Amino acid sequence: MENTVLKQLDELHRMSMAQLHKRWADLMGTDPGRLGRQYLMRRLAYRIQELAYGGLSTHARKQLEAVADGKTAKSKPSKSKTTVLATGTRLLREWHGERYEVIVEADGYRYNGKVYRSLTAAARAITGQHTSGNLFFGIRRDRTGAQK
Repeated sequence: MENTVLKQLDELHRMSMAQLHKRWADLMGTDPGRLGRQYLMRRLAYRIQELAYGGLSTHARKQLEAVADGKTAKSKPSKSKTTVLATGTRLLREWHGERYEVIVEADGYRYNGKVYRSLTAAARAITGQHTSGNLFFGIRRDRTGAQK
């Protein structure tokens, strides 16, 4: 299944706008209207992975519904500064015209057959220079410290 998901994600980059609109209609059941190419590709990539691996947890959905209804979320966000990514998460990054993939494992981050202790170490292996792994892969935090 993972191979087909990666293939589908890769195909998005080669699709024309007409093909992206058709894929949107197939996966979302609506007309995308005048959405931009980058947004279409990101949202379709999320939907493809959501269908393959599952969506938000019941708890997360209930919290989002509560916030949408103007209520306060019941549990407070974690104040942990450590980024927590689920095992099996695939981080993709295009850099200098090449595509790089890092897979989150229980004991670290696998890149090019080697496991690194931190995402920053994996980013260093890719770039050859010290850079924040979270920054390199676009993992952001909001002001509360929660992952975005």
